[in-house]
Order: sequence, then C-alpha cells, then structure tokens
Amino acid sequence: MKKTFTLLQLLFVLTFPLFLLPNAARAQGDVGVCEFADDCLFIAFEAIQEESPSSPSLLIVLTAFLQEGGRCNIIDGLILSPAGGFPTLITREDLEENQNFIELVVDRDTFTETPDILVATFRYFTIPVFGVQIPIPIDIVDLQARLDSDDPCLPITPLPVELASFEGKVTQSGISLEWETASEQNNSHFEVERSADGKTFAALGSVPGNGNSSVSLAYSYLDKYPLEGMNYYRLKQVDVDGRYEYSKVVAVTAAEKSGKLQAQLLPNPCLQGDCQLRIATAAPGQPVRVQLQDLTGRVVFEQNLRDDGEQLQLSPQQLQNLRGVFILSAEAGQEVVRQRVVLE
Repeated sequence: MKKTFTLLQLLFVLTFPLFLLPNAARAQGDVGVCEFADDCLFIAFEAIQEESPSSPSLLIVLTAFLQEGGRCNIIDGLILSPAGGFPTLITREDLEENQNFIELVVDRDTFTETPDILVATFRYFTIPVFGVQIPIPIDIVDLQARLDSDDPCLPITPLPVELASFEGKVTQSGISLEWETASEQNNSHFEVERSADGKTFAALGSVPGNGNSSVSLAYSYLDKYPLEGMNYYRLKQVDVDGRYEYSKVVAVTAAEKSGKLQAQLLPNPCLQGDCQLRIATAAPGQPVRVQLQDLTGRVVFEQNLRDDGEQLQLSPQQLQNLRGVFILSAEAGQEVVRQRVVLE
C-alpha cells in the first residue's frame, strides 16, 4: 500500500533509528532474537532471499501479527528499521491487506555484516492545530537473523525461480497464459490459478517445471473456458521441497458468452474430490445433466443442475472415492460437451 506522508511524518520516520539508539533496552530484555512474541505482537523472520548470487540486495520476508483488545488496541502499527534499508511504516490495515507478510529490501553487504531489524509498535499522536498524525513508538525489539543457522527461515536462500515475464491474451481457443523464467533452482511445477474478483483464487491446472536451469525457459497454459468478463490469473511456483511463491496477478478480459454449452471441472487434476464445476449455457437457468463415466462407459457420478452463473462447489464426499481418468459430460437440450478429467 502506497502512503502519502506530510513533511513532519516523513522526518519522523526517517529519523526513527536515531530515536531508538538511546533506547537500547529491548523488549523483555531480549537482544538479537530471531522472533518475538508478547500479548500484543508476534513477529519473526520468514525468509531471507537473494535474487542471484551477484545481486547487491536481499529480500527480507517477515511474518507479523498484531492482537486486538485491551492494551493492544492502542497500537496502530509497526515501524521497522533494517540494517542496510530504509525505515518502513506498516499499519494494521497493511498487515491485513498483505496477509500478515512484510517485505523489506536491504543492502546485502550491510545486512550480512549486521543482520538486525529494529522494530517498534506505535500509536498515532495528533499535533494540535496542525492536525498532523505522528507515529509515537511504544515498545521496541531488536530482531536479529542468525545467518549461519540451519533453520529454514533464517539463512540466505536463493529464489527458486526468477520470473522474467508473465502475460495473458485472448485467442480463439480461450485465454492463453505465457510466462518465461530467467533461471530456475529446484523448480517442481507451476500451478495456474484464476479469480473472478482478483481476491479469491482457485487452481486451474499444473505445468511441470524444469528443475534447475540457468537459461531462459518459456511456459504456457490455455484456459479453454474462461469466465465472462474479467479474469484474474496468477502463478504459484512450487519447488521440490514444497515451498512456494506467487507471481504478480494479470487481468484478461474474455469475450462475451459464445451461446454454446460449456462445462469445466476445476482444478483438473482434481485432488481428493475438492473440485468446482463451472456450467455455462445459452439460456441462464437452463437445466443441465452432468455425468462422469469411467473409460469403460460406466456412469460413476450423475447430477442434474441449472446454469445460475456461478461455480458449483462439489463436496469431497461426492467424488473422494473416485480415482483415475474419467469423461465429464454435460447435456443441455440438444447440446452435449465432454471433457477428460483426472481424479486423484
């Protein structure tokens, strides 16, 4: 979230480290802790990442939670001053918007020599007459990364994949998503996710990665049945250890409904029956019969639905005992469409 500071606010935030130096008494007497917790605040190092071995910068990722109620209600946010970086003000709203993650960029050499982040909870004080809000520190803690530790949240680790580009475009077959990596390390696969509102995402499918690579590699995925109007997409890059990162979100506007019957099971493959079924017909409200058949033609699942413009969440109990390759068919009037699906 971008912020607009008044001159007084900006001067205070920039001189914040100078204010802290005389107040070296750390919260609860802890100096150089990797994580800190009290009744109102939890904050810890999540990861310290490098873009490449030659990069002059590091990306510091922290997890932070501010509790509510009682004395905690006076806390409006956090001020973080990392070695090798600029002081950063984070409000409660920022934490909620970013799902309790904080990212800081610091100079690699400076932070490696002194891996500290001074953190203070603050409350706003309004200067009379001027009406300017100044953040006033309440409690202070010194977070210190132990860079020689084997704890996965502490050592400097290279990003598993350096994503060079990610874009989407409308084609006659659907929406084509294309991305390129500049380098890869321990890259297992990419999960393609889609959203109708840019907030709640669901998996569409998976594209295998190439493990390790120092050269540019191109990938693509075709969404054959995009939502009407705006579609939001993101990539979930998963490494071989199960760790993952999200790409930026790209938005693509799909063409209007074709007037033909459409049926799509998401994600495909479907894991343990946790799937969504998207139905689109020429006439909203039209009844649709949906079937799943195994490769011998035996019907293993059948349900009558109506096109209400929404995705139908299938309960895991409906499909959880089914494993293998199946044919999904949808019938509305004289129209029939089929899709090959995998249930795992």
